[in-house]
Amino acid sequence: MIVVVSGSGHRPARPLLRGLGRARLVTPRALAGPGTRCDPADLPAATLGTRRGTLAARDVTAVLACLPAVTPWDLPHIAGPERSFVAAELTALLALWLQAPGLVVNRPVPGSLCGRGLDPGDVRWAAAAAGLPVAARARADTRLTLVGDRILPRADPAAAELVRALAKALDATVLCVRLARGPDRGWCVHGVEPWWQAADGEVTAALAALIAEGAR
Repeated sequence: MIVVVSGSGHRPARPLLRGLGRARLVTPRALAGPGTRCDPADLPAATLGTRRGTLAARDVTAVLACLPAVTPWDLPHIAGPERSFVAAELTALLALWLQAPGLVVNRPVPGSLCGRGLDPGDVRWAAAAAGLPVAARARADTRLTLVGDRILPRADPAAAELVRALAKALDATVLCVRLARGPDRGWCVHGVEPWWQAADGEVTAALAALIAEGAR
């Protein structure tokens, strides 16, 4: 089973859900039901109680994390004064549960359930710390998506290597990067986008192949 964890403001592109066939969408609003069990000492046995029944980590082939954090806006069914508290609790729960499945794209880090690569300041800092050129221009020239080791669409080798280097600095398995080309410096990191919103049929097919490879 492939699970897509998403929130109200971070819906994945339709080709992603459609292309992955039987992917199961899990939203914060769906996390309402008995059966949740996440023991840090026994993560393989972790389960989530959802409105569609219990979801066991051992039954999950891969998880696509498309949610930086649960926000109060993801929980309109919760009474107003309680939403912030419940959002924080669900964020902590998902951060723990996302450590259980074998393949998670991208794994959570402190402050983000979907890994690094969405905070512009963090991305620019990581690029600079890795010695990568960072664009000062206001507009990007191209957008490339890395899936595993594949770069989509086909790109200039120098641009592809820059995207791979940035993904390594961010420890990202999948990353959508905007690049700018300077007259003297060549390709430079301009910024990033939520990869799941930019996913098209080609990216989805690459993700399916990545998941199949990881499940072997």
